[in-house]
Amino acid sequence: MNHTIASQAELQIWAGNFIDQLVLGKQASIVTLRGDLGSGKTTLVQCIAKVLGIDEPVTSPTFVIQKEYTVDEHPWINRLVHIDAYRLEGKDQLEYLGWCELVDDPHTLVCIEWPEMVEGIALPGALHLTLRINTDQTRTLQC
Repeated sequence: MNHTIASQAELQIWAGNFIDQLVLGKQASIVTLRGDLGSGKTTLVQCIAKVLGIDEPVTSPTFVIQKEYTVDEHPWINRLVHIDAYRLEGKDQLEYLGWCELVDDPHTLVCIEWPEMVEGIALPGALHLTLRINTDQTRTLQC
């Protein structure tokens, strides 16, 4: 399904609806984010963080690879993990960072940018999102 997003306010509304549709499972909720540089991957994670009541600044973890945020305002998500896999050289590096432990926690939401950089990593039940920049500077969000 494709959604055209014309503003950050629209993306915020989309993120709220998206979070409302997540259900508690036996493992972490995993969202993969694909798209060119500047397509809005990190902005989407910022909107998700805002929906979850995270007040601290959410920035791209490009150089630190992974950032974690505590969630206090959601009934079952208590941690948001934001991963930028762009600089990783394969799934082994993500596994080294504790991927298996992250996936085992059903109260964690993992958003992973550039999942193609860790091809072959276990993504149980992942929701795959792709963002594209349109010629009119709107974004298409494909789920």
